[in-house]
Amino acid sequence: MSTRLLFPDAAMGSGPEKFEALLGRLEQIVSEMENADLPLEKLLASYEQGMRLVKACGDRLTDAEQKVEILSRAIEPEAAAAPGNPPGENPAPSADEDDIRLF
Repeated sequence: MSTRLLFPDAAMGSGPEKFEALLGRLEQIVSEMENADLPLEKLLASYEQGMRLVKACGDRLTDAEQKVEILSRAIEPEAAAAPGNPPGENPAPSADEDDIRLF
């Protein structure tokens, strides 16, 4: 079995590929599987590679969500300490924020 199937990022040599590149390869695999009359072995290999790409894309999305969460937490104290906001209190919500509040 090729290294590319086991480790999609390792086949490129340098670091991990960009999310968009991984997603593009996944879309290409799906298209080939849907539109081609492939032998079972090729379908299974494509499915395996596709599942590895799905995991890699999911991992990248999870990492991005965690970074956004960290950045959001870092910015919240700065917004609360802005002029006109007493220390320890959150700033008053704007009209737009009231529209999307769930609680």
